[in-house]
Amino acid sequence: MGKRILYIEDNPKDQRLVQKVLSTHGYEVILADDGAGGVALAKEQTPDLILVDVQMPGLNGLETARELRTIEGCADVPIVALTAYAEQYTRQRYLDAGCTDYQQKQAGIKPLLALVQRYLA
Repeated sequence: MGKRILYIEDNPKDQRLVQKVLSTHGYEVILADDGAGGVALAKEQTPDLILVDVQMPGLNGLETARELRTIEGCADVPIVALTAYAEQYTRQRYLDAGCTDYQQKQAGIKPLLALVQRYLA
């Protein structure tokens, strides 16, 4: 398998779609249903890239990103926030939370794949 991507997303449909697309392109995708699960997985399996949904119950995506940055081995891992509500936050708010970048979910699969390839090239 290729590089490992941790995808933290509470929507099973989004999980299946992103996992299918990224695994088809040679990436290993590990899934977490919520922020706490994502933090636990990041401690067990150091990912090469983390994709995190912003709107989740429990720890939201920005809180999750802050937690991920405290994990040894994740300090330099790119974290990309995926959101349906990019206009709710300024770019600086994502960066302050520890995200490397963000992308609107509505952008679609091709822009997501290009973003992943940019960080894992």
